Amino acid sequence: MAGFPLDRRHALGLIAAAPLLARAAPAALSPAPLTVATSGGLVRGQMAGGVRVFTGIPYGRAARFAPPRPAARWAGVRDATGPAPVCPQRPGMMPFAGTMTEDCLALNIWAPATSGRHPVLVYIHGGGNETGWSGEALTAGDRFAADGVVTVTVNYRVGALGFLETGALLGAAHAGSGNNGMRDLVLALRWVRANIAAFGGDPARVTIAGESAGGKNVGTLLGMPMADGLYARAAIFSGGGQTVHPRPQAEAFARLLAEKLGGADKLLTAPVADLLAAQEAAKAAWPQNFPFRPVVDGHDLPMVPLERLRAGKAPRVPLLIGSNADESRVFVTPAQAAAPLQPRALSNATLADMETLDAAYARAFPDLSTADRHWRLLTAEEYGMPCLRLAQVQAAHGAPVWRYRLAYPAPGGPFQGHSPHVLDVPFTFDHLSARGMAQFFGLTAADQPLADAMHGAMVRFVSGATPAAPGLPAWQTYDAKTRATMVLDHTPAMASDPDGVERRLWDE
Repeated sequence: MAGFPLDRRHALGLIAAAPLLARAAPAALSPAPLTVATSGGLVRGQMAGGVRVFTGIPYGRAARFAPPRPAARWAGVRDATGPAPVCPQRPGMMPFAGTMTEDCLALNIWAPATSGRHPVLVYIHGGGNETGWSGEALTAGDRFAADGVVTVTVNYRVGALGFLETGALLGAAHAGSGNNGMRDLVLALRWVRANIAAFGGDPARVTIAGESAGGKNVGTLLGMPMADGLYARAAIFSGGGQTVHPRPQAEAFARLLAEKLGGADKLLTAPVADLLAAQEAAKAAWPQNFPFRPVVDGHDLPMVPLERLRAGKAPRVPLLIGSNADESRVFVTPAQAAAPLQPRALSNATLADMETLDAAYARAFPDLSTADRHWRLLTAEEYGMPCLRLAQVQAAHGAPVWRYRLAYPAPGGPFQGHSPHVLDVPFTFDHLSARGMAQFFGLTAADQPLADAMHGAMVRFVSGATPAAPGLPAWQTYDAKTRATMVLDHTPAMASDPDGVERRLWDE
């Protein structure tokens, strides 16, 4: 396929445009309603393949650089069968089915056909905090609903509209705007707590989960006191708890973006297209990866999320967490990987620290080529080590933690033989046949056994149990002594400290 490796915002875009799908559920014992009363009014969904589907339900209202407000009430019955709106962003490789609008705070729900108090999964999409959509077909919740889990996917503001700290430019009324995307997610979780029982969900059994930027945002929610009590479990796929801005850095990026826009006075009035263009220009001029980050502001986010966990101040919720063996291959070309490391490839570490680590990796892994070494190092910097650190600190405070490492080689496509970024998503959601999967990773029905295992383990975890599924050995909890890790490959196996050599290099 032409165009690989991909910009982060395009990694999911290729596979995001297929219609929302559903599969048959077991025969209903007590049919649940398609018209449901919410705090905003009545919504009417539809049956699709044996599960109930409600799409585009407003949970909030968004005005530019302002905190979200609860959704306005509506009269009558709102149709919840069309696509959710799309938060403003630069178009990706595939078109969205929804309409782009700044007032985009909506969510989708897949619910079992049967009434009851089912566990709830709230999934946060990735996209570098500058792209993504709750309606991506790859993360449709139909498979989870068929297995008894009410599943919610959420829009949140991305890019400058969700993560630009404008208080110093626009005044005190806009202070904290760098966390508006996170405030959106907290509001969505409050909506879920107030309304999910009407859809057959149990508000006391809510798991927050996300992949990539979504996983980092789950880590950030663990660091936000305002989110405490809104979830009972957390699952982080290729995320972490340290990709945040200190306030001075956030304000410096805001000044840069305002300059590219033509002045701070235009921030509130510029057309969205102009704001997105300035966003791209500012990103190109910024020296580090991921300029759109939550902000440690002392209020919404009082400290780096990892440090809140380390201090024992975060909820001690059960945690499922892990990353893929070859994440960075999606984003770093062979030519780039063979060249000296660049600051703009880094998410958390300084270039000086990475150069020291590069030398240490060369000594520890002398058989790797320069490119292979850099892919491994960059994968560890952005995903592997941040996930490992979260696992360590949460386990140290007594919470049950289950860690995994996906080493399953993509059977085809441009990353054949490797386990790149996003590969875990079609297995977790049991969507191997989603649009683009064969082209992107070469996935076919032959890979279904791992999907059965990963999806089944996630269903068990969300239900409140130890993750388990046929095809997996007993999944031991992670702790500092054994560092038990589920290595997901053709034959999944438990391993003790499988990343020990790398871990020690990072801890030195």
